[in-house]
Amino acid sequence: MVLFTEAETLRLLELDAALRDNPNNVSKNGVLLKQRAREILTASLNQSFPHQQPWTVSQVAVKFKNLRGEYAEFKWLSAQPGFHSDGTGMSEDWWQNAKRLRPKCHAFKGKLPWVFEARMKQVVGDGGPDYSQEHPVERRQLKEEELSEEEELQQLYKQQHQVEVEAAETVATNTATTVGTSEEMAVAPPPRHKRKRSIDGSEGDVRSRSSREQEREQGSSATTASDDTAGDYSRSLARSVEQSSVAAAGMTRGFQDLISIFQQQTAKCRELEQLLTQRNTETPSLVLAEQRSVLLSIARSLEQSTRATADMAQGYRELVKAFVRGSDSTRQQREC
Repeated sequence: MVLFTEAETLRLLELDAALRDNPNNVSKNGVLLKQRAREILTASLNQSFPHQQPWTVSQVAVKFKNLRGEYAEFKWLSAQPGFHSDGTGMSEDWWQNAKRLRPKCHAFKGKLPWVFEARMKQVVGDGGPDYSQEHPVERRQLKEEELSEEEELQQLYKQQHQVEVEAAETVATNTATTVGTSEEMAVAPPPRHKRKRSIDGSEGDVRSRSSREQEREQGSSATTASDDTAGDYSRSLARSVEQSSVAAAGMTRGFQDLISIFQQQTAKCRELEQLLTQRNTETPSLVLAEQRSVLLSIARSLEQSTRATADMAQGYRELVKAFVRGSDSTRQQREC
């Protein structure tokens, strides 16, 4: 199960809304983004919030689908008499009645105000008409659109599953190759037979010289193998340093983007506070409460990203040190 924080979800919706401004990015049913737009959204989200295991296109698509379902439930709940967007003034009986009429809506108890309302309204509008009020023809049309959406998501699942299967097969093949090589290396050499003492001393000398030559050849082969192993290790370290450098650069960019978002949201919060001060309003408005909640979510994500960046920097330093030590050792061996 893939979990998104509030800040990550808000960033997802922000990127989705920006891509929807271009009609060419939206599929024919007007619900989902096209494949290329999904890839751009996923890449941007991974850049803003780097993780050890980046999100896939299908995971982001599923998250958006779940948000649409939650928004539809929220729209129904908010239309009920006695509803308050800040969650106050609604008794236990009120919630039980809502649960009886629409069980999924009970998930919003204790989670109001819903911080994603404004973004979801921007992305999907009013959430669509209620099935109980629509014409049968319109109902079939909406059902067909939902089926089309499900088919697109199923296609994404299949693509993701295929990638995972191929990756697993690659790992299994590499493991089998490694085990096979190890077994070959572990095969014991044939037992040596005692040489018969030769009557002719010259024959013993010839065999002795031949044995010494074989030992020298074996020593040379062992040295060559050792050099090859050291070279492979150095190349592996070099690749690891290069990959870590790219990952560190991406994490740094994502961290900077997150700081920029935090600064923007802080500025909005201050503007709202100043506006309320000018109006001499003592009670904070719902909009300000939502803005502060968003700001708090981003601050938590910023704290987590700070720790992750520090951990990656430490690992990168250790990797570079190992690479330098290996390079120095290889150079000294060549000089000797």
